[in-house]
Parts: sequence; structure tokens; C-alpha cells
Amino acid sequence: MMITRQLKIPSLKNLSTIALFGSVIVTATGLIVRYDLENKIRQTTTYKKALKLFYDHKETIKHLGEPIKEGRITLPEYKSGNTKKFGINVKGTNTTGKLYFEYQVQPDESTEIKKVEIKFNDIADKIFVIHKN
Repeated sequence: MMITRQLKIPSLKNLSTIALFGSVIVTATGLIVRYDLENKIRQTTTYKKALKLFYDHKETIKHLGEPIKEGRITLPEYKSGNTKKFGINVKGTNTTGKLYFEYQVQPDESTEIKKVEIKFNDIADKIFVIHKN
């Protein structure tokens, strides 16, 4: 004699509630992880050196308009070998733009800034090089 067990199917209301809370949890976790990664990047010496090169370039600062607000960071990606590139959204009083930093990781884990460039939103299809090593 085989004993079979009837499974109770949850209602559509219960399933939709579970899906709603699940999506809220996944979204919140993703935002928290991204925020944490951005803060860790902002504390690195590479980030600080790259921003110093940017802020020392007077023509760029003048075109953006002071004060300048640093926005969201695009997470670093490998370009080739041990060279990485990341970007930062910047916003001034005159215009906005995207600042790109290219750096190389040395064997002793130190970094060297290779290139700093900016693309302004008001000047289409042009990328201006601020620093090139």
C-alpha cells in the first residue's frame, strides 16, 4: 500500500506577497553593496591621486563651474593586462560630464595613474585628456 500526500498549493496572494518582499530584499541588498563598494573606492589612494590631477586642471574646473559634485562611480574594469579603468560622474554649475581614470597595478600592489580624461555632456563626441603618463 502506497501512501500519497496531498500538497497544498499556496494562494496567488501569498505567492505575490513573497515575490514582492523578495524583490525588495534583492534590490536593497544590491544598492547597499554598490554603495559600500563606492565608499571603499573613494577611500583608496588611487582615487584620491586621480581626483587631485582632475582638480589641479584649472580649465576643466572652469568649464564645469564650481562647486563640483562627484557622483556615482562606474566600477573598475580591466582594459588590458593589469590596466584598469573607472569613471565618475561629475556635475558643476555650468555643465556635467563623465571623468575617466586609467591606472596600472604594479607588481608590488601600488598603482600608477596612466590617463585622466573627461567627456562633457554639452560637447558631443569629444573626450579631453587632462593627464597622460
